[in-house]
Amino acid sequence: MKIKTLNGISNEQLVEAFNLSFSDYFIPFHLTLEQLQSKLYADHIDLNISVGVFDNDQLVGFILHGIQTINKKKIIYNGGTGVIPTKRGHGLTTKMYEFINPILTQQHIDKVVLEVISNNIQAIKSYKRARFKKKRTLHCYKGYLNSSKCSNTLVIKELSEYNWELMQSFWDITPTWQNASHVLEKLKENNHLIGAFIDDTLVGYLVYNASSKRLQQISVSKDFRRQKVGTALINYIIERFGNTLSIINVDEHSTSTNAFLHAIGLKHFLSQLEMTLDLNTH
Repeated sequence: MKIKTLNGISNEQLVEAFNLSFSDYFIPFHLTLEQLQSKLYADHIDLNISVGVFDNDQLVGFILHGIQTINKKKIIYNGGTGVIPTKRGHGLTTKMYEFINPILTQQHIDKVVLEVISNNIQAIKSYKRARFKKKRTLHCYKGYLNSSKCSNTLVIKELSEYNWELMQSFWDITPTWQNASHVLEKLKENNHLIGAFIDDTLVGYLVYNASSKRLQQISVSKDFRRQKVGTALINYIIERFGNTLSIINVDEHSTSTNAFLHAIGLKHFLSQLEMTLDLNTH
């Protein structure tokens, strides 16, 4: 078997390996070619710094890496690690990182970030062997939304531009990569930005993807909490798009957000660990 970057690999070969690797996953996962292409785009995947294991030209293992500069740090995101079932048990994930980490270090990458399902013990062990450390626990929700009465003083409307400076001032926690501002900015045409206003002042917002029925961000100004602002935003989603919703990777330490998601009817269905590898230790 040979380990090398994924530079030059076809999307057809990649989607075949991806689907075979995740065919027996905790939550069976299957991507069409179009869905894979969307994922590569959304996650900023760069095949030059992604890595694969090849057995007689067949891709049998891979790590997809996206790259972004955040707060003047060069961050790599692991957008997917997979090994086909017949090639597991050979430490291929560790070997792929042993191959790619020196390349990342040469490119002055500061950190690698990934998420792994919390009960995927074997994967967690593999990442720990590759020197990843747990950063935080993240909760994922899905279900059917409840609507409830809200204040008539709130005005809910869709917006065309993100005011990140203002919106980030509402945050208690930093979103994970897939819900981060740089990803949402890139996917602006696919998402709905919905704002809640009192006297023309933005007091809360959410970002919603109608095709996946996924809530990507929701936050309320600290000065206007416990005033049904979040509920009003969710009511808008129910009225406009229906009552089915999911949200992934909510920081467990955001007790108010987790409580709100339970209150509107969503159910916790799995948790993930966010793990990081610091490459620039100087």
